[in-house]
Amino acid sequence: MKRVLLVSQLAPPSGLIAARRIAALTKYLSRQGLELTVLTSRLSGEGPIEGAAEVVRTPDLLASGLNWRRRQLEVLSEGAPGDYGRPSRLQSLLVPDPAAVSWLPFALPRARRLVREREYDVVLTTSPPQSAHLVGAALARRGLPWIAELRDGWTFQPPRPDWPLAPLRALDRRLERTLRGASAVVGVTGPIAADLQERLGVPAHVITNGVDPEELPGGSGPPLDPARHSFVHTGRVEVTGASLGPLLAALRSLGPESAVEVVFAGPLSSDEAAELGSEDLSGLVRVAGNLDRPTTLALQRAADTLLLVTEGARRTSVATGKLFEYLAADKPILVLGDETEAARIVAETGTGAATSATDPAAIAAALTRAAEGNGFQPDTAALAQYVWPALSARYAELIESVGR
Repeated sequence: MKRVLLVSQLAPPSGLIAARRIAALTKYLSRQGLELTVLTSRLSGEGPIEGAAEVVRTPDLLASGLNWRRRQLEVLSEGAPGDYGRPSRLQSLLVPDPAAVSWLPFALPRARRLVREREYDVVLTTSPPQSAHLVGAALARRGLPWIAELRDGWTFQPPRPDWPLAPLRALDRRLERTLRGASAVVGVTGPIAADLQERLGVPAHVITNGVDPEELPGGSGPPLDPARHSFVHTGRVEVTGASLGPLLAALRSLGPESAVEVVFAGPLSSDEAAELGSEDLSGLVRVAGNLDRPTTLALQRAADTLLLVTEGARRTSVATGKLFEYLAADKPILVLGDETEAARIVAETGTGAATSATDPAAIAAALTRAAEGNGFQPDTAALAQYVWPALSARYAELIESVGR
C-alpha cells in the first residue's frame, strides 16, 4: 500500500471550495488502496476527514487572534452571514502568499518530523497557497518523490493582482522555479499544466476538479419565480476578479418585461451588494444570501439555467470547482467567458453554452436564447471523465508511477 503525505492548508471541515477537492482526494484515493496522512492547518477546523488514515492539524496564525483576515475567510465559507472586504494591502507584499508567514513555519517542521517518524512513498502538495509547495520542495531534497498540484496558476494567469514591486515579482518567479524539483506536477486545467511543462520543463498532468456522485442536496433552496426563467449563480464573483458590470448592463437592456431573473446565492462584497440592490434591477435580480452547502446544491437543481461568471480573456485557464457542482445538477449552464476552460468543458459535455464575459449585448442575447430553450443534451460519456471515482483512478496511477 502506497503511503501518501497530502499537504494542504485548507481541508475539511472548512466550507471553502478548495477544501472540497481535499475531501474528494482523501475519500476516493483511499478507495484506490492508498493510505493518506493529511497535513493541514487548524484554520480549517477540527475532526477526521473521510478516507484519511491520519489528520495532522498544525497551528496557523490565521487561526489565531492575530489574523486580520479571519472574519473575511469566515464570510467566504458557505452559510456564513456578512459581506467580505477587499484584501488587505499587507497581502500584496507577502510573497508568495500570507501562508508563508502564517502557516509554513509550523507546517514545514511538522512535515519533516512526520517523514522522520514513518516512511512515505510520495508527498503531494496542493495550492493555493503556493507556499505549500515549499514543503514539498524541502522533502524532495531529502529524496522523497513529490507531486505538486496547482489549482490556479502561480505566475501564469494568477487570481490575484500582480505584485507592485519588481523585487517581489522576481522573488515570486524564483520560488515558482522550485517546482522543477517535483517528480511530476498536476494542473487542474489544460492551460495550467501546459504552461508548467513548457516554461519549467517538468512532467505535467491534467487532473481536473470533479463531481462526487455520493454528494446529494438536502432540503430545498429559496423559492424561484415560476413566471420567470431563473438563472442561478452560486458562490463568489468579485473576489475571483470577475466583474458583474457587463451582466447587469445586459439585464438593464432587457428590462423587467423580459421574464428573466438572476438569483445570486453566496458571499458578496459591499460594492456588489450595493450594485445588486440598485432600484432599476428590481425584478431582474434577487439576492438569496450566503447559503449552507445542502441548500446551495438544492438551489442549483431548482434553477432553470446555471450561470458562471468568469474573467474571460484575462484568465482563460479558469474552470472553477463550482462548474463541476453545476455539471452534477443536470441543468443547462451559461458561461460568461467563451475563451475559458470552463466554456470548453461545457461545450465538450453538451451541458450548455458560452458567451462573452465583457459584451453586454452578447450577454443579453445569450440570456434570451437560454430562456427560450437551448436543446440541453448532455453527453454522458464526456461527463463520465469528470466524476471523482474516475479522476482518483488516474491520480492513483500517477502516484504509483512516481512513488518509491
